[in-house]
Amino acid sequence: MKIDDGFAAVRTSEYARTPVSSSMFVRRAEEILNLVAHLRAELGLQEAINVAIERFVDDEPHPEMKRFGEVVVLARRQSLLQDRLDDDREQLHSGRLDHKEREVTGHHYETLRHEACRYNHLLRGLIENCGHYFSREQLMRWLTAASQGRSRWARGEVTGAVSELALHAALQGLPELRDLRYATVEEDLAGYDFVASWHSRLLTVDAKTGFYRPLTERKHGHKHLEISVPREAVKEFWVTRRGLDVLRHEVRQALQSGESVEHHAPHHYYRLAQSY
Repeated sequence: MKIDDGFAAVRTSEYARTPVSSSMFVRRAEEILNLVAHLRAELGLQEAINVAIERFVDDEPHPEMKRFGEVVVLARRQSLLQDRLDDDREQLHSGRLDHKEREVTGHHYETLRHEACRYNHLLRGLIENCGHYFSREQLMRWLTAASQGRSRWARGEVTGAVSELALHAALQGLPELRDLRYATVEEDLAGYDFVASWHSRLLTVDAKTGFYRPLTERKHGHKHLEISVPREAVKEFWVTRRGLDVLRHEVRQALQSGESVEHHAPHHYYRLAQSY
């Protein structure tokens, strides 16, 4: 028995080091979606998802395939969680809750935010490490199918993750920023996507999607930037050369600005070309 266990451990270790390929991701996505669809009628959707998590996440030794399995399997749960977040936010701003109800709803809201943020980091890490094995269209299709047709949710998740990757690439090219890193989940919940040092002072940066002027403000006693990442700055999962130039210009402009801006204004400059 010990010999068999030893051989099994060796096989598992060798598999975990096996290079991944595009076909592996396509095949795994099909396996996940087919399993959930097959078990849903018999066990119900939630139990089908639990079985898929056990098979394709908990029991998966390959790190990249494990991450991919978690992103795809949890898509339905995360898309529903977003609806609950929206409901909680509406309740908290409605003025209809008493003190006790606000406390309970607020605690529930923060718990859901933490879970959503963890998923965002998981998705971003998957794209950053494995995005060259599949296209943006493929990932969107898999997340839409896994979330039972919630294409708007899938698009928002992928767009947000890609915006952070694009801004990260731009920030890495700024020598005046030191010790640049992604924010932790806890820091992300406080409103930061990146943490760095600028002139020996703490700097935090938040990536925004759309067209806005760069926003600079004091946040918790330190300098904080909110930088727009236009959709045209990105092709597939990667920022374009023109996009890098624009983002670096806007970061430097915001860093040099001593003005504190309270509200975003429309983005009037550097509308990127649709094609490169």
